[in-house]
Amino acid sequence: MGAVLDALGEAVMVSGPWSTFDLIFFDCDSTLSSIEGIDELARLKGKAGRVGLLTNKAMDGELDLGDVYGKRLRAIKPTRAQLKAVEERYWETAVEDAPAVIAALRALGAQVFIISGGLIDAVKGFGRRLGVDADKIRAVELEYNELSGRWWDYSEPGAQQAQTYLDYDEGPLTVSSGKAAIISELAGTLPGRRLMIGDGASDLATKSEVDLFVGYGGVVAREAVRAEADIFMRCASLAPILPLACGRRGWEAARGKAHEPVYRRGILAAWESGALAFRDRSLQDQFNCEFKDVL
Repeated sequence: MGAVLDALGEAVMVSGPWSTFDLIFFDCDSTLSSIEGIDELARLKGKAGRVGLLTNKAMDGELDLGDVYGKRLRAIKPTRAQLKAVEERYWETAVEDAPAVIAALRALGAQVFIISGGLIDAVKGFGRRLGVDADKIRAVELEYNELSGRWWDYSEPGAQQAQTYLDYDEGPLTVSSGKAAIISELAGTLPGRRLMIGDGASDLATKSEVDLFVGYGGVVAREAVRAEADIFMRCASLAPILPLACGRRGWEAARGKAHEPVYRRGILAAWESGALAFRDRSLQDQFNCEFKDVL
């Protein structure tokens, strides 16, 4: 720790404190959870190879999401029950410290949102388990075939779970450039600075609508995102989001309270070699100066 503090002590002093953020937008797949929900559905259907290839090409920016979205769903044709299974898988594979980070952000006064190109049934259920308000979650709506499954038992509990996919609602979340429009809609006239964290090209496309874009490489490190992110985070835990979002003031507010341990883990993780890569040296210096004497 002493060597780390010495290195941070050499940082160039910059004017002003580290800027904090009030509106925090998370991607879901490969960011809050370590899986891609659509690929998990494909695995259940025995079509993981083909669908997974299309997903990776879209997230790497090689294909527009709009070119593959319908193809993947037509190949899978999921049921409501399978979407519920994906919600469970999201929860089982939640990224390290994700629930604690969201709880701490909310306790410190930040508003937390989830914006996903995944399917709303699974994403919203997972988001609620994480403590995110339902009206702050956006994902892709599906239409189901009401004449599929046990349609004759429609009034019976659970009968709708066998209904199969019929169509999806095309919109901003089914194309690679659309998440920026969703951020604009959700943020509206809400005051405060905006931070987005995500792993894919569709997340990177939000840079024009946020004050800080954090690329997440803890599950999949995508070169295009690493190259363009304001900060690229390459550690398993999401805990460094706390010092990045809430700064020194957040740390002081969390000390002695339930959220101090995860905040401390975030600061320590942020200081690990290679954990955070800043595109702008002055931004890095500012962050270092904010925390160099905290622990």
